[in-house]
Amino acid sequence: MTQSSRNGADTKLLSEAIAALRELVSRTQHAIDESFDDDHSVDVWKSEELRATIDRAEAVIAKAEAAMAASRTE
Repeated sequence: MTQSSRNGADTKLLSEAIAALRELVSRTQHAIDESFDDDHSVDVWKSEELRATIDRAEAVIAKAEAAMAASRTE
């Protein structure tokens, strides 16, 4: 496999990972919002942990997108 095709494969894999993280973040936020809207009991610590995880995932998405953009300009 050439360096160029390897970079292309890495970029595709990274794009898929970003899409999966975005979907996970979206579904998790929706589930949290619904649980509060429907007055379901949600432990506060669970909610805080999920929100912290969402924040970390969003940070990873931003870093990955920046790295992909930088590699396209090189």
